[in-house]
Amino acid sequence: MIQLQGLRYSIGERLLLEDIDWVLSPGDRCALVGSNGTGKTTLLRLMLGQLTPDSGTRVLARGARVGYLPQEAAERYDGTVLERAMEAYHGLLAMREELDALHQRLAGIAPDDPALEHLLERTGELQHHLELADEHALEPEARRVLSGLGFSLRDQDRSLAQFSGGWRMRAALAALLLTDPTLLFLDEPTNHLDLPAMEWMEDYLEDFHGALVAVSHDRVFLDRVTDEVRELEAGQLTTFATNFTGYLEERGLRRERIEAQNEQVEKKIAQLSRFVERFGAKNTKASQAQSKRKQIERLRTQRLVLPRRPRGIRFQFPAPPHCGRTLVRLRDAAFGYDGPDVFADATLEIERGDKLAIVGANGAGKTTLLRVLAGQLATRRGEREAAPHTRLAYFAQHAAEALDGSATALESLEAIAPPEWRPHLRSLLGNFLFSGDDVFKFVRILSGGERQRVALARTLMEPANLLLLDEPTHHLDLAGKEVLEDALVQYPGALIVVTHDRSLMARLATRVIEVSDGRVTLYPGGYDDYEAARLARAKEQARAGSPAGEAPALPPGRAAEPATTAAQATAREERRGAAAHEQARRTQATERKRAREVERIGKDIEVREAKMRELESQLADPEVYQDGARTRDLVTRYERLRAEVESLWQKLGES
Repeated sequence: MIQLQGLRYSIGERLLLEDIDWVLSPGDRCALVGSNGTGKTTLLRLMLGQLTPDSGTRVLARGARVGYLPQEAAERYDGTVLERAMEAYHGLLAMREELDALHQRLAGIAPDDPALEHLLERTGELQHHLELADEHALEPEARRVLSGLGFSLRDQDRSLAQFSGGWRMRAALAALLLTDPTLLFLDEPTNHLDLPAMEWMEDYLEDFHGALVAVSHDRVFLDRVTDEVRELEAGQLTTFATNFTGYLEERGLRRERIEAQNEQVEKKIAQLSRFVERFGAKNTKASQAQSKRKQIERLRTQRLVLPRRPRGIRFQFPAPPHCGRTLVRLRDAAFGYDGPDVFADATLEIERGDKLAIVGANGAGKTTLLRVLAGQLATRRGEREAAPHTRLAYFAQHAAEALDGSATALESLEAIAPPEWRPHLRSLLGNFLFSGDDVFKFVRILSGGERQRVALARTLMEPANLLLLDEPTHHLDLAGKEVLEDALVQYPGALIVVTHDRSLMARLATRVIEVSDGRVTLYPGGYDDYEAARLARAKEQARAGSPAGEAPALPPGRAAEPATTAAQATAREERRGAAAHEQARRTQATERKRAREVERIGKDIEVREAKMRELESQLADPEVYQDGARTRDLVTRYERLRAEVESLWQKLGES
């Protein structure tokens, strides 16, 4: 559907992309990954034709319908949410307006009017087009997609201008999906989506039959909707014929193979160098020494560039203040603003060492509950108690926006750092991916992810035994998320986090708090246990004909109490049934992905082998070796392609 060949693009003197080859075929489902600033969005815009490359070609298949969701799609719109989604059908809507105008004109036209025949012919054409497009199904389909993305029926008829940027982005996403593209580009599509909306979109994309390219930092999302990874690093595009989890493993194995190959080359170079040093000055060995020198030069061109090793964190938290077992307690707590209660009858105990995740749909009251636990909001009814030795550190969702733009990253930490921390602040920022002179950058010129990391570093250096985080992974790339996860795993105190990042919750949470329909429910066990319970509940509601949004059967605000043996057995059976259903769905999806993967791998092998044959013909020309730089470039490209082909054949065998 799209083919890139030899694509090169630079910004000023900086070479961003070089020799990019990519064949995107129908049914391909690719994740485009890479560090911030490597050029992922630029590459998408080149594929879309929005930018012109310095050299190389881009070919788009005739008849391809291209859809693109940029990172920031929250434009202003004067109509309703439904009307924004219906923009996907603007051509058909224009036909309907024209047809209605023709009907009005025909109602008053004379039978002998010479324009009558033409008007009747045009009316028939329009009516035929609208019938073929099933015009009457357009609005129900738009409402279905909007409902899946979290808009209630009432909200769909409200003005879009009344909604936040995140909700406007959802409306733009709905319009994009309704255009039914054959080629879909998504740049951070999970931004501003809550868990139900993300799961709905993942299900939608699993049934999407066109080609898909997704840039995302949500690892679970990438694993579910893509089965191939293209890594953009140092201007080069490397293919991994696997899902994102497999890519992380394969990337490490590939690095080990390159290190081993380079080690063998270095050993051979050292051996030949010793011969040259020993016999280079002897006339009887001069020709052999010269031959060895040439071998050394050829071997040096065979050394491969190592993939950049991701930086990890070595952050040590300040020792948390001593505390008792219970840090914060809510008893029958309720909170509301001017209207009804946001939640009521919430009873929770936060204990030393707890790692809790708060989940729920957008607007359910997750942040409100977190602020009540932090003591920033007073309860309307009930009690909130904090132990005398409890020390809180609170990270607000928009903490990065509150930073002083005129301060540097280093000064932002110096403003709150205790004296014993000051000698270590540059090292701390280094662990949060600020290297060298980056620590002297002004906050106002930092990217969103960089500001988020500065705000997190400020929060995590405060001595605390209870840490409360509201959407800490927002704006962070994969490297930033790994830094945060590693830091929180080391955190010795209690932790409560509001997040939509499922991998973060699965790794950290020991208990889950669900906020839904004014109820606060505590689930023992981690995020996977909560998901099993949620699926079992949804299955039971479907069997009983209950509405999907019905509140859980547990008492509001209470943890699940030990039940009778029979009830426990029933619950276990429900969880097993739900797990079996989910496993069957995943198996079917895996089979579809495997078939697409086998076809895709075969095509990729053909493309790369053709490219290798071109390089072999160039390397067979003796004149090539008179240009050392060109020779090294050709050999490096050839070795890279050869390694990719070997990896693809290995993956094909495993499939």
